[in-house]
This record gives sequence, C-alpha cells and structure tokens, in this order.
Amino acid sequence: MKNNKLGASVKELVKKLIISVRENPKRDGLKQTPERVARAYKELLSGYSQNPENTLKLFNSNGFHELVTVGNIDFYSLCEHHMLPFFGKVHIGYVPNRKILGLSKFARIVEIYSRRLQNQENLTKQIFDFISEKLSPKGLIVLIEAKHLCVSMRGIKNNGFITKTVVKKGLLKTRQDLYKQFYQNIEIKS
Repeated sequence: MKNNKLGASVKELVKKLIISVRENPKRDGLKQTPERVARAYKELLSGYSQNPENTLKLFNSNGFHELVTVGNIDFYSLCEHHMLPFFGKVHIGYVPNRKILGLSKFARIVEIYSRRLQNQENLTKQIFDFISEKLSPKGLIVLIEAKHLCVSMRGIKNNGFITKTVVKKGLLKTRQDLYKQFYQNIEIKS
C-alpha cells in the first residue's frame, strides 16, 4: 500500500511538472510519462529498501595478507542537490586481516549505496565505512571518479569535468608501495 501511495504521488508531481512547463500531459508522447518516471525513480532510489548487510559473504583469508584490488565498478546515482545523475567508477583496495569478502559483493555494496540520493563525498565514505566495519582490514582505500550532470547540463556546463574522491586508512595510508600498487592496479596515475 505504501509503495502504491508513493507511486501515485510521484505520478501526480510529474504531471504537475509537465503542466508547469506549459506542456500537455495528455499529448501522445507524454500520456505515460508520469507512470514511467514513477517506475524509474523507484528503481533509481531502490537502495533505501535494501540493507547492505544482506550482501555479505565473508570467507577466511587463510593467511592471505596482500593487496586485493576490485576496480572499475560502474555506478549511477542521483545528486541530492539537483536530483540529476552522476556516474562513474568505484575502485576498492584492501589488505585482509582475517576475512575476505566475496568479490561480487563489492559491486552489490556500491549499488545499494549509490541507489540513494547522494553526493560523491558521502557515497565514498559510506562504502568505505561499511567495508571497514565488516572486514576490519589492515588497510583500505575507496576511490570514486565521476561525472556529474549537474555540472555538464547546467551551471558551468563543462563536459570534461571529473571529480575524484578518496578515503584511505591503515596500510594503504602508511605504506607508499601499497598505495602505488593500488593505483597501478586500477591504471590511474597517482
């Protein structure tokens, strides 16, 4: 029932938006737009209804204590300031302590947090904090590089603009060799 109410209110808002820009919501190409937008936002904001804890699949590291890099995880999110998309790649590196995480779970964690209204800084920190808490790694780094449509489509209108955010701790903060290896692994110059 709650989802039906939400869907109905989104449809009503979209219809009002269409009217406010002096368009006809009954026009052929726009008749189904409120319904389509409601479905799209339900999917784009599905991270609110998902718990990243449910994605966890931890394994014993069996004494492996070297750098693990999971890179080029695609993500799409909505900026909390303009509700316009921002998208890019997430790169994660960690040095296991006692546990490792199933590799596909990193992408699931990224997807859950990115499917919420976000800003890039918070998204980086949320992914970092979750992995840090659940794995207690000896070192961790999360780097996100993204394009923001609020910069490309409005305001400064700069298409070449890429934002990079990074959070690191432990061995990936103190050992330059691991830090450089991470950047080599993801093929970005540090």
